[in-house]
Order: sequence, then C-alpha cells, then structure tokens
Amino acid sequence: MPKLDLARLSRDLACLRRDRPPGVGPNGRSATGAMAIVRDNLAKLESLHAAGASWVEIAATLAAQNVRHGSGAALTGRQLTGLIASVRRQQRRREAKLAQRATRPDLPNTGGPRLTLAADLAAPRSAPVLSALPTEDDLRRQQLASLDSLLKEDKP
Repeated sequence: MPKLDLARLSRDLACLRRDRPPGVGPNGRSATGAMAIVRDNLAKLESLHAAGASWVEIAATLAAQNVRHGSGAALTGRQLTGLIASVRRQQRRREAKLAQRATRPDLPNTGGPRLTLAADLAAPRSAPVLSALPTEDDLRRQQLASLDSLLKEDKP
C-alpha cells in the first residue's frame, strides 16, 4: 500500500479550493444560498406557515424571488421543509453543544461575570520606568559574574 503524502494532500486541497469557480459548492453544484436564506428567515417563514400559508405556496413565492435548489430548479414544498428541518436540527445541536460546554468546569465561563483580583492583590497602576530596568547587556554581565568562579583556570 503506498504511503500518503500529507503535504501534497494539503497543497492539492488548497489548489482545489482556490480554483473553484465562485458560486459553486464543494460538491460541484451551484451554491444557491437557499439554506442561508431559510436560516436567516426561519422565524418569518414559520409565522407565514402558522398564519395559514402552505409550505408549497411559500416555496413558490421563494422561487419567484429566485431562491432555487442546488440543481437550479425552483424549490418545492418538500425541499423547503427539508431545509427547515435541517436548520432546526443545526440549531438544536448548537444549543446542546453550548449547554454541554457551560457544564464543563475546565473551560472558561464566557456567559457570566468576569472574575477580578482583590484590590490588595491587583498590580499597581503605575508602570515601572524603563530606564530603571536593567538592560539585556547588564543582565548578561551579572550572569557571567555569577559563573566567574567556575570559569577560572587552575594555575599550577
């Protein structure tokens, strides 16, 4: 079995992504953006359906506004409900992942208040004067002086 060249695989993948024509998805079909439109307008689509419009009618009005299926054909009611189900599934997974993350004690809690040090432990507000700090050259000389006894030659 031949060995896989991972560097070449990465280069080939980058070339494939770079050379893909705009508006074409990874599978070669045209990227219509129908999923993004459903995702961004899900609440409004659901309210239209709750108001009495059928999914077929909603799909027909979307097709009139040039929202198309990946093949270029007009959206059908079944395809629209499939997109809506997929968006809902993605939202549930995202919410479950966030809820699971919130229960982990080893990860920072980004939703709550930030922790701060007590006033007596906090660093002073004034920054040290840079001229008072030793230079790199001074630090090297100090280190060399501490090793001076080890570096002296023994004289007979």
